[in-house]
Amino acid sequence: MNASVTDTDLLGDLLFGPAQPLGGSTLGDDELIELAADTFGEKPFCIVRRWMLLDVMLPDSQDREIKAQGLEATLLYAQAAVFDSQSKLQPGDSILSDFQRSFDGCIFESKHTIFILAGRGARKHVSLPAVEAISADIKRVEKTYG
Repeated sequence: MNASVTDTDLLGDLLFGPAQPLGGSTLGDDELIELAADTFGEKPFCIVRRWMLLDVMLPDSQDREIKAQGLEATLLYAQAAVFDSQSKLQPGDSILSDFQRSFDGCIFESKHTIFILAGRGARKHVSLPAVEAISADIKRVEKTYG
């Protein structure tokens, strides 16, 4: 049996392995869109469902580099965009954000975008290879269907 870890193994663990459950906003999609548009004005925002916060385990040097930029080594992975104020994503598209600028309740802010986390989600620690695998999978799906 091959002892190397494949992207399929990494994705399986990332998507289906144990994670800490978290709750996002309980408002409906239309209410969230209206509230976000009023609250964030011109800032780009995106409402997502079926989401997971990924605390990326990085070497100390990379972690320090990210923190020096005022960011945390946490990414948002969402299986379904609901609404994107910039219309870059279609409803149902998967997303992997930039590193976290801030996180408060159901608001996750990355370097460039504010994400409103709707419904239930989760949080887990992941390896950099797992992040690379999910990123490659999202790009593969975009090429296939986008």
